[in-house]
Amino acid sequence: MGTLISIRNLTNQFGTQRVHDGLNLDIMQGEVLGIVGGSGSGKSVLLRTILGLNRPHSGEIHFGGQELMSMPDKDFACLKRRWGVMFQKGALFSSLTVADNIRFPLREFSSLTETEARELMYVRLAMVGLERDVARKYPAQLSGGMVKRVSLARALVLDPVVLFLDEPTSGLDPVSAEEFDQLIATLHRNLGLTVVMVTHDLDSLFSTCDRIAMLVDKQVIAGSLRELLANPHPVIQQYFGGGRAQVLLREH
Repeated sequence: MGTLISIRNLTNQFGTQRVHDGLNLDIMQGEVLGIVGGSGSGKSVLLRTILGLNRPHSGEIHFGGQELMSMPDKDFACLKRRWGVMFQKGALFSSLTVADNIRFPLREFSSLTETEARELMYVRLAMVGLERDVARKYPAQLSGGMVKRVSLARALVLDPVVLFLDEPTSGLDPVSAEEFDQLIATLHRNLGLTVVMVTHDLDSLFSTCDRIAMLVDKQVIAGSLRELLANPHPVIQQYFGGGRAQVLLREH
């Protein structure tokens, strides 16, 4: 697998608080990478920086060989159409139906006819395990799990090459969370996606991710689960040494 996203010497600072200090990370094409770390370690800041929602203090981010920080805004906007993003709480437009939420990127960034956009919307609904009649509903009429699936359908509607997920299973009951993990694994396998997920969910981490990137000491330590377990850093050992983590490790 080649490198899809390369982050070099990334520093994020807010006032006097430095969140990341010379952070380096490679995201490989076709992998599922889980980003983890303690509260305040900068997981969401890192994701927002990659997405261009936060301007770093210094450093470089390369996507497919193109340096993003120096790229003109117009070119960066075009590039981001190749990315799918599912935010933690779905970020659906409450005044739009499910159908219009999913079709929104198509109306903004594609030349599809209304008929073509409608049919593609139904395809994406089916892809995330939802029935056609859900299209008529509004976000307030959906369960938490359905909101996440609709948000995922919208993230997939432009056929992205990389999918960014922010806490995809947060707020879900254990059964729904496991079903969502299985859905992500199926989409990754069938579509050949690169998936980057910020998560606190150890089940998701162990069952879905190929590699784990852990934020430690304002930088990243990345590797397979086996490699991280062998790392003597006390923060890593504490994170994976708890009772729940040990139970899951025995299961996986």
